[in-house]
Amino acid sequence: MGGGHECPMELWAILPELVVAGFGLVLVPVAGWARGRVRLIPIWASIVGLVIAMGLTVRMLPWEPMAVFCETYAVDGFGTVFKLILEAGALVTLLICLGYFKNHPLIAHAPLAVMFSTLGCMGLASCLDLGLIVLFLQMLSLASYLLVGLVRDDPLSNEATLKYFIYAAAALAIMAYGLTFLYGLTGSLNLNRIGALLNTGDAGVWIALAMGLILVGYAFEMTVAPFHFWAPDVYQGTTAPMAGFLSAVPKVAAFAGLLRLFLSIFPEGLPGWPTGIAIIAAATMILGNLAALRQKRLKRLLAYSSIAQAGYILMAVAVSAYTGGALDAVGFYLAVYLFMNLGAFTVAAQLERTVGTDSLSALQGVGRISPWPSAVLTLCLLSLAGVPPLSGFAGKILLLTAAMDGGLVWLAVVGVINMTVAIYYYVAVIAQLYMRPLSPEAVPVQTGLYYHVSIGICLAGSVVFGVFPGWLLALTRFLPKMVH
Repeated sequence: MGGGHECPMELWAILPELVVAGFGLVLVPVAGWARGRVRLIPIWASIVGLVIAMGLTVRMLPWEPMAVFCETYAVDGFGTVFKLILEAGALVTLLICLGYFKNHPLIAHAPLAVMFSTLGCMGLASCLDLGLIVLFLQMLSLASYLLVGLVRDDPLSNEATLKYFIYAAAALAIMAYGLTFLYGLTGSLNLNRIGALLNTGDAGVWIALAMGLILVGYAFEMTVAPFHFWAPDVYQGTTAPMAGFLSAVPKVAAFAGLLRLFLSIFPEGLPGWPTGIAIIAAATMILGNLAALRQKRLKRLLAYSSIAQAGYILMAVAVSAYTGGALDAVGFYLAVYLFMNLGAFTVAAQLERTVGTDSLSALQGVGRISPWPSAVLTLCLLSLAGVPPLSGFAGKILLLTAAMDGGLVWLAVVGVINMTVAIYYYVAVIAQLYMRPLSPEAVPVQTGLYYHVSIGICLAGSVVFGVFPGWLLALTRFLPKMVH
């Protein structure tokens, strides 16, 4: 780092990341030799590590924004709130894995990849350096490849891993090329310095090109059109708990990383940004919802649903530099989206483990013999649809309000139309549960303690924050506290 100045090791500022990394590293050799009941050690230790990390993260909420490690890493309200959301998502995923991989050798290996992927996500939400952005995206992606290919003897899983690897490698390479433009224009790797230098120069075309290339990498992780094609096949090919994790945690990190980069470099906004992002948001909503209407499998339906949900969130991202409530809206919706989507994928995991498929026909009449899982799936889907008084409704109101306050009334109208269309395919799943005759081959969906705990947490997040949105908004109020 320039000038020959000594860079202090401010480890106190990254204690949550050190805890996650430490538990992950220590458990690597343990997972290799664990047999029998000892296989549970890695997953329980990972759960303990995440709880400790969450406690340390909460402690950092009131801290004043500061840049540490030679101004390459931010400790501020923005990063802290997103880290809490990411840690919560990883914790719920591990609880789902406890039920899904019960008595399976993979129960020792899954938590390691979850921990390292979560570490990459946490770093992405806080880094202020172009080199670190690439590093943490690679860490996130490499661990995600392992999660997708966890079941090595499954041809669908192997195919999904290959597709994910090829798409991710191409997207990240294009993004890295865009980052080099920023360095070439300014001679700096620091986001805030890049912003200060770009604001004093005249390189509009090159800035637009750089941001367009960089957006490719983030759009891939966010499953934003036209970089969404990998998601349905990957979610279908991997196990339901891992599909739920990929649909939520890396997506949250990508939105956090994009907002961090954009608001650090262009705190006053960038000409053309709202219109460009608004067009991408509209295309993402429309493509995701239209494709979801034709799906016959629950995981593929949820994959296209998650694509549409990314479009809704982009409505507020488009005006994030211009509207005061946009960051609150993004943070609130990403938090409740995580609970809604993981809740739906938890039931998909139960169904997959019980009957060996996630086909919607397997849900026929299941509401009569498995009332608890069916009720949870119903409420999570209704929350994703934005039905009041559930959490998704409150989140969608915030997103639409942010778009209208930012002058994108037409985008809010497109959003409302798409939200209305989405109700159809969510209700179609609910109709399978309760309004179709019970199939003779139907069996009750398997449940257990860990399933009850995980879907109970997801159900609480899908309902409580809709009835009492102020509880979550009190947390998102820390988001504007960013290092500048």
